[in-house]
Amino acid sequence: MAKPDYVYVAIIAAPPERVWEGLTNPEFTQQYWHGTRIRSSFEAGAVVEFLQNDEVACCGEILLSDPPRELSYTWLFPRNPETRDEAPSRVTFCLKALHRGTELTVVHDRFEPGSKTLEMISEGWPYVIGGLKTLLETGQAVDFTSGEQHVADSATA
Repeated sequence: MAKPDYVYVAIIAAPPERVWEGLTNPEFTQQYWHGTRIRSSFEAGAVVEFLQNDEVACCGEILLSDPPRELSYTWLFPRNPETRDEAPSRVTFCLKALHRGTELTVVHDRFEPGSKTLEMISEGWPYVIGGLKTLLETGQAVDFTSGEQHVADSATA
């Protein structure tokens, strides 16, 4: 039996380089990704960490980094008791340049049957990518799960 996959596609009115920056720059991710700062060198084999209040919420290993076209890493939720013992899943971002923006495809796969991680990310990715899209298109940083909205710093948006 094949393992389940999660796929989400968004069209963003920003060039792939800006979308890539939005996915890999900690100042960007902190604005729209539940206050999470991403940390990595983004080289194959490097560690990637998602920090909330200086604590590792999620982590993994960079599998592929081809800026600004494709980024792939393993994904673990070690802080969550329901998911910490699951095998790593994989997240892949594919960025395709369009005439006036970028098609961003998120593929999250390699889940164990009955995965709690799959349940969590299925609800989470639309909020995260929606926040990225809104920030890049409007300059407004919105974390759709927090109930707060603030204007992005013009230096990073």
